[in-house]
Amino acid sequence: MVRNSQDLKNETTLWELFRNGEESAFSALFELTSDKLYRYGTKFVSDEELVKDCIQELFIKLYENRQQLPALTNPLFYLFSSLKNLLIDMIRHNQRMVYISPEELPFHVQFAFNQEDEEEPDENIKARFEEVLCLLSDRQKEAIYLRFQADMSYEEISQLLGINNQSARNIVHRAMEKIRNCLNIDALIVLFLSSLN
Repeated sequence: MVRNSQDLKNETTLWELFRNGEESAFSALFELTSDKLYRYGTKFVSDEELVKDCIQELFIKLYENRQQLPALTNPLFYLFSSLKNLLIDMIRHNQRMVYISPEELPFHVQFAFNQEDEEEPDENIKARFEEVLCLLSDRQKEAIYLRFQADMSYEEISQLLGINNQSARNIVHRAMEKIRNCLNIDALIVLFLSSLN
């Protein structure tokens, strides 16, 4: 899911057009970001319908409050953050107001090997990848996902995780050290990071 500069440019352009009253930009923004939001949301909860409901609610709120929306350089970060907050609220509500902090949210990742013109990695490589995942905490998994799949900055990661910038860097660094120690081969590390889904 690593975004290219064109995606980011389109998201930012559509966000500005939407803020300025362009109706077609709203549906285009939804089309461009909804799959990314869905993939991110399902990392926290397995209830796919709940995630879809939260995404729908998020876009309804955006539409209702479009006059007050801020100018953004990375709308996807704003949308990820808003969706995560909605999911936390839904989980709290479903658990009859038991407090859930962002740190307590599980983060589930899996592998999607879909490199073009390459065979799917063998079972030994898959087993090693699973071993790496078992070594990582939920926060490390989320930080790695945000950094290498969602292309978020450390500042954005720190805000999504509710920590300071240096702590976000430390989490990513420690996770990368665990990955390097377990996989050893640079090509496997790159394949690991690109295959998280």
